[in-house]
Amino acid sequence: MAAKFTLRICRFFILLLICQQSIAQNSVLVNFGSNSCSGTSPAFSLIKSPLSATPSALTDCNMAAQLPSYYSVFIAYNPLNNKIYVADVRSGLETKIWLLNMGLPSTITCPASIPTAPTYSYSYVSNNFEFDNNGDLWSFSNYNATTGQCNMDRFDVNTGNVISSRVLQFPSGNFPTTIASGDLTILPNGRMFAVLGNGTCRLYEITNYSSTTGNASAAFLRTMPKDCFGIAYLNGLLEVTGMDFGTNCYYYDYNIATGTLGTEKSFQNGQAPIDKTSLTPQVGNTKKLVSATKSNSNTADLVYEAYIENMGNVILNNINLTDDLAAAFGGAANVSNVSVSVVPGSNGANLTLNPAYNGTTVTSMLNPGQNLPNRVQSNRNYFLKLQIRCRATNLSPNVTYLNSAIAKADIGAGNLATIINVSDSSNNGDSTIVDPNKNGNAGDVGENVPTPFSFGALPVRFINVNASLQNNNAALLQWQVATPMENAANFEIEFSRDGRNWTKAGTLAINNANRGNWQFTHTDVPTGNLFYRIKQSDNDGTFAYSRVVLLKNKANTPGYVLYPNPANNFIAVSAGYDATGKATIELYDATGRLLQSRTMLSSSEEISTAQYPGGTYLLRILNDGDAVTYKVIVQH
Repeated sequence: MAAKFTLRICRFFILLLICQQSIAQNSVLVNFGSNSCSGTSPAFSLIKSPLSATPSALTDCNMAAQLPSYYSVFIAYNPLNNKIYVADVRSGLETKIWLLNMGLPSTITCPASIPTAPTYSYSYVSNNFEFDNNGDLWSFSNYNATTGQCNMDRFDVNTGNVISSRVLQFPSGNFPTTIASGDLTILPNGRMFAVLGNGTCRLYEITNYSSTTGNASAAFLRTMPKDCFGIAYLNGLLEVTGMDFGTNCYYYDYNIATGTLGTEKSFQNGQAPIDKTSLTPQVGNTKKLVSATKSNSNTADLVYEAYIENMGNVILNNINLTDDLAAAFGGAANVSNVSVSVVPGSNGANLTLNPAYNGTTVTSMLNPGQNLPNRVQSNRNYFLKLQIRCRATNLSPNVTYLNSAIAKADIGAGNLATIINVSDSSNNGDSTIVDPNKNGNAGDVGENVPTPFSFGALPVRFINVNASLQNNNAALLQWQVATPMENAANFEIEFSRDGRNWTKAGTLAINNANRGNWQFTHTDVPTGNLFYRIKQSDNDGTFAYSRVVLLKNKANTPGYVLYPNPANNFIAVSAGYDATGKATIELYDATGRLLQSRTMLSSSEEISTAQYPGGTYLLRILNDGDAVTYKVIVQH
């Protein structure tokens, strides 16, 4: 960003950013239990704004006619058909399921009547269950408290047939006391968390559960202060709930991004919490400057690309994207030649554009009353890309002009009490950084970054940028620019692990104004996702950024060091990058029997081998869906 700012422009966007971040991305907590903390009559409710100071029940649905109590009952929301499922497994011999239509995503209400008889009944007995965004239903079964293993089942909710099953290994030293007490939740982006155990209750993240190879793993996150029976995802947080089956009903919030646990709070609306699920309407969007062409001494023709995505697990009603160009460039008189078009291949939902959009008096780019589906299966109808063109005049070389697109939508209908609004202010870049910390909430502080444009002598226009992996340990950056480049000084190559915090990888001096193709090699790169961008600076200090490109480095040797090998009493695993809380270390004997499993809590972890006889062992490290295996020799 250029060194000088116009106070008026910056003040507007600072206020805009603060206002947008203060608008909560509302989720709806679905609670199965009872309508009062001391009650036992089974019922479930949909609670609006559950983490606010004033949560409210959208609807309360009594199920006393179907269930004698709330014990051994689960509830789950299916994003594939927008329906609620209630499962009764109290007999231990069969599962009874009621399928309930709550009117989603329109009017939210209890069914007019719930049949006494279940919709489905079969012999498969689950321990907790939850749907992922594809409509697949996941459950635990067959726990062995000695080995810390159970089955991670994907089963057909209509028939009870197990479609696939894999071993889920809990970490040594942190086995759950039981899987019959607890709950699991799945974020729309696929991350799974579970709270399990009785007496000692533990919180885990379940990884590799949907893979076709290897075991699923449970990464231990923390021991809960009290027993907890329910867990749900809300606005980038986990709500973990419990009760003493008397007068104390409570919950804790757990921040996924920071790994911090909040204080104990009274459960919402004085209800009794037993099992949880949630509706998570979530919209995210990004905006990037594609090109800028200088027309005269104070005018430029600009091309932006805006991206909008349904990140939640429910259809979004009344989707729209607004862009106030007049506010960005100091007034309607400074904006002309405005047009908006759909980027080909990015409109599977067949949304229609607002022909009246002019970026000044009319700022909504879509026609009203349209819906954006949530992401299920391999459908590509959950996102939209738009290209916005405009001419901006009366530009000053000492001003950085900041521009944000605002996405808005809602769920529910009928009256204000049943409408949940969601919104997001754009992040600067392409679709890969709509949610840099991957916690499922695009509205986190620091993730709503306006798109900058600095006029000055108008830095170079980027035509194309690419990143490719070379020899498993280097990134080759190649980019093309328009020529000639006037007043151009240098290129700075920047990289990031999270799309937010950037580090300079190198600098190239621009010594040929007519050279259009450039490249740079970034050596010894870590594994995982790497974001790159090119910063071009002019001699007068103004600069422009290229688009952000994503490089997925899945090298076979991901930068781990094992020592000593052969080992005596221990072997240390050191990561050459930040693997803390992400990588899982597993030790196997020669027969393939799992001996130890633990999450890396620092950049180096020691695995005890003193208790094992001499011989050959296998040490496996899993991180972000990738796995690497090393041969370890133990000699005493």
